[in-house]
Amino acid sequence: MSGRVSVLLCTRNRPEKARRCIASILANSYRDFELIVVDQSTDDRTRDAVDGIDDSRLVYIRTTTVGLSRSRNIAVRASRTETILFTDDDCICDADWIGAVVAEYDRDPLLMGVFGRVVAYGTGAPGMFCPCLIERDERQVVDRPVTPYDVLGAGNNMSFRKEVFRRIGLFIETLGAGTWMKSGEDTEFVYRALHNRMRFAYAPGPLVEHDNWLSRAQYPALARGYILGATAVLTAFALRGVRSARRDLARNTRNVLTNKLGAGGVAPALGPLTLGCLMGVRYLLASPPRLQELVQVRPQRLSRDVAAAPLRDLVGDGRG
Repeated sequence: MSGRVSVLLCTRNRPEKARRCIASILANSYRDFELIVVDQSTDDRTRDAVDGIDDSRLVYIRTTTVGLSRSRNIAVRASRTETILFTDDDCICDADWIGAVVAEYDRDPLLMGVFGRVVAYGTGAPGMFCPCLIERDERQVVDRPVTPYDVLGAGNNMSFRKEVFRRIGLFIETLGAGTWMKSGEDTEFVYRALHNRMRFAYAPGPLVEHDNWLSRAQYPALARGYILGATAVLTAFALRGVRSARRDLARNTRNVLTNKLGAGGVAPALGPLTLGCLMGVRYLLASPPRLQELVQVRPQRLSRDVAAAPLRDLVGDGRG
């Protein structure tokens, strides 16, 4: 298993955070990797931020598409290795992050996916808090449907063998950040893989720091987005007869009705809960995009009349 891997980073309109994340990845002690950055920004600031990075491992892809799932699918199709790691642009990766992920695959050749620990970056300002943290110290391996966030983790520190995408397809592109469904793309993908009895592990060794500090006033909108996406995914799998999805959907509903999800009250959360249940019927019938590997993406340098300075870059609309 040890060998070249692909690190995939999707970003939109956060140039400073993207450059910081890229720097932390390129500084990893494990050196044999390619870093694919897919940029959906509406301006050139992110392009300018990475323009001066001189590292042959970096591939920069500019796309006019919108949505985290679309961006991730572009990156997966562009990858040229059999091991794929994901993080987010508001994360800072530990110096041994990549090596710790590879070590998990070496430890258990049957693993098809690895999730890692996520801690808060810094301390934040008074009254702020950082969501989406995974701080468990116990390693756990599963091969059947479980609540992905509770047992494994989330998209800011996850990895898969590329064979997973070949078998079950890519991320559903109408789910996730940048879509009106707001979230749920990683939950749906992991549920789908576990439903096919693939073997995943959570391990505390692979570590990233999450720099997404929010005020208490900012969080309810985010929580309502999580409720919408998660409810749609859980409803779809519950309708397929997955018992764990039924239990999770029931628990999710109880938490909404008892105002335990930080969504700003019961009434504001009932809307996304109800809509999520209705949308679950749609996702029961949804077919994920397939992984197509007919064309290998190769980095190319742009001339100075196209960019301010040479940059490995692929410009496209992400449809292939």
